[in-house]
Amino acid sequence: MRITFNSQYRDSSAAIAQAQESLIEMQRQVATGKRVGKASDDPTAAADAVNTRAELAGVEQYARAADSATSRLAVVDSVLSDLVEKLTAAQSATMSARGSTKTPAQREAVAKQLEAIRADVLDNLNTSFRGAYVFSGATSTTKPFVEGGGGVVGAYAGSGTEVETDIGSQDIPISFDGDAIAKGSDSVHIFDALDDLITAVRAGDDTGMADGMDALSRAFDRTTTAQSRVGVAIHALEGEQARLQEFKLAATTRLSKLEDADMAEVIAGMTRADSAYKAALGAAATAARVSLLDYLG
Repeated sequence: MRITFNSQYRDSSAAIAQAQESLIEMQRQVATGKRVGKASDDPTAAADAVNTRAELAGVEQYARAADSATSRLAVVDSVLSDLVEKLTAAQSATMSARGSTKTPAQREAVAKQLEAIRADVLDNLNTSFRGAYVFSGATSTTKPFVEGGGGVVGAYAGSGTEVETDIGSQDIPISFDGDAIAKGSDSVHIFDALDDLITAVRAGDDTGMADGMDALSRAFDRTTTAQSRVGVAIHALEGEQARLQEFKLAATTRLSKLEDADMAEVIAGMTRADSAYKAALGAAATAARVSLLDYLG
């Protein structure tokens, strides 16, 4: 009899332990919402999830780079738009100063206006974004144009090498060669050209003003060319961000299918596991009473 009682006890204990383990697992899935909590739960799914998480990390890194580049290029685009407006205003002001009928006072007013425009152009080309000069090329911590004694702007101090960032499918420029905008193929940069133009306006020198307007026109062309490049880059970024978002959504969905629990199924399973656990406890109690009576008998 004792052998029979011990055997029944072991079987009942095993059944209770198994039912309890199933119940605890169902409760864990309900509490966490995760079907796979550790690799042993589903080795294949766990391995796929690791790979998917690595893909997601790469996508998120590219997405952050794209977001940062978009913010930076939005600043650059705004600055270039302002430069276009300033150069246009300088041309209009110069036109108003030409002709022998203009008085010295009128020409002086135009000269003052051009000086203000020159200061704005200098500020624009020295624009920084998050501590980095956007028109200094690879030397982003170096101020591209420095105004020295007598108000003379020195030669370009930045780098002719532009900086690009990898956003996944392509490289996007984020730091530009300011000298290509301020000077290009001209013999002097825009600040010297404006200084000469201001001098010509004050002197009533129509030839000098014509030369200055030509210089402004070339600077205008260089600026709009740069802005076109920025526009192309921004458009590419928009497309890449959409692609990255789609890839991220697909990877997230795949990860959810690998790891997440079907809550309706899990809750039903927990109810079944709870019933099975209670049934195992009841069966063990009944078996224990019967076995004890048999033993006493």
